[in-house]
Amino acid sequence: MNREEQRRQLEETYLNAFLGFAIKKMNNYDEAEELAQEISCQCVTAIEKGAVCHNFNAFMWSIAHNTFKNWCRKKSRLALEIDDNTDVYSNVSNDIPIIETMIHNEECYRIRLELSRLWGFYRETLVCFYYEELTIRETALRLNISEEMVKFYLQAGKQKLKEAVAMEIGNKSFWPKEFSIYKSAIDFSRINIWEVLKRKLPCQIAIFCHDLWRTVSEISIETGIPAVYIEEELQLLLDAGVMVKNEKNKYRTNFHIMKSNAIKQAKEQFEALYAQFVPVVLEAYERYLPQLKQCNIFRQEVQDYRYTWVWADGVAFFDFDGAFASDGNFPVKSEDFPQILSCGSRAFLFAEEAAGYQWSSGQTPTELEKCMVWAKDIAVFGEYHHQKELCNLGKAQALYDVYSQNVKEKDMLLYAQLIEEGYVVKADGKLFCNVMVSTRESRKLFNEINAEMKRVLGPLCREKAANIRRIVKNTIPEHLKGYADGFATTWISFYSGIYFYEALYNKGFLALPEKEDNTPVACSIYEY
Repeated sequence: MNREEQRRQLEETYLNAFLGFAIKKMNNYDEAEELAQEISCQCVTAIEKGAVCHNFNAFMWSIAHNTFKNWCRKKSRLALEIDDNTDVYSNVSNDIPIIETMIHNEECYRIRLELSRLWGFYRETLVCFYYEELTIRETALRLNISEEMVKFYLQAGKQKLKEAVAMEIGNKSFWPKEFSIYKSAIDFSRINIWEVLKRKLPCQIAIFCHDLWRTVSEISIETGIPAVYIEEELQLLLDAGVMVKNEKNKYRTNFHIMKSNAIKQAKEQFEALYAQFVPVVLEAYERYLPQLKQCNIFRQEVQDYRYTWVWADGVAFFDFDGAFASDGNFPVKSEDFPQILSCGSRAFLFAEEAAGYQWSSGQTPTELEKCMVWAKDIAVFGEYHHQKELCNLGKAQALYDVYSQNVKEKDMLLYAQLIEEGYVVKADGKLFCNVMVSTRESRKLFNEINAEMKRVLGPLCREKAANIRRIVKNTIPEHLKGYADGFATTWISFYSGIYFYEALYNKGFLALPEKEDNTPVACSIYEY
């Protein structure tokens, strides 16, 4: 469209439209006519300068709105130039344009906000076309897509903007949920899931995408974060394997999350279980303690409270065989572990909409020729460190050598370090292992004890296991339902350990070492 055509279009189509626009904005006809004339003059000036872009209609109305805003600013300044006799609280017409301007600014802000929530080409085509004023062809070249696709994304993007304006920002934008994640794996993983999910945003994305497949825009609205940053966050989660994407560009969490309501139901199951079982455990401890002390668990005299930790570590606290005897789904075999992480590691990743538990634990084995050193950390003790310290093969072997009374001169520096860290104690000039040892004698005794315990546990666990499995199957993402039994068993193992220790502590059975005492009461050595 050349300049002559633009001027004719202005006269034939827009002059009357500008007057109607001005009448809606102003209180009286004279002011409206004056505003319409000002808009028309600005449009003619732009045409004469050749400043009109490819979208003539959009350009004309942008001039109209900008002229109106300038008009309002002038009026607001005039309204402030009043003398002391003027009634500043009178309802004069000059206040109305200021309100109109505020509304207009609010609308612009809302459009920019909703634009930030669109993902990919929907956002990029709108930005190129309307903000950078590129043509359809230029936009297609910029984004490396066809012109037809540019037209599609422009139309669809505008529709999505209209729909988004009516949507409210989700609760997770200002009220993030608690989140804790755990892992049970059977092979080495190069992915540190705690590093991947150490920030609030990826945790909230995982929670939001757990129950349904979600688009980038839906995640953006829920979290209140612009889509361009959500896209980058999702790519990190996809690269780790903790998120999956379908052919419709929707995302889903790739592990099971126990939501708050399900957590409550699971807790009720185990609290009911241990309310009945723990009294049996305490009574059996009193009967078997003298025999336990004869099993060479410690080679030196220790306080009786150390044997309560031996008992908690060795006694059965859930009867998996009895609970799953009817369908044979336990134990979980290696082939039952899903390949979740992108590095190929097979693991059950499981998380909670919760802050975690003081009795949650982590343990890492260090395998030696004659034993396995089990370094165990429990949150109630504070910072995890045993797994880091005892992963050293030399240190682990030196610890077992002390227990075996095979002290070597060349390892004196290691022994000194083990003493400082609490794993070894020195009494009467001799070194003693300060970690409980699962000996052949103690395992034989615990086999007898647990056979007795399981006669009580079996009937109690059967119903609880069925309830946990039902909770998991009702809440696990569809693409993981084939692993539901494995996840259920993993959850049972996790929760039963936590609530068993908690129940023993609440009964006064387990005692924590004093603050300055670094005795590793939960670590153990499994002697072959």
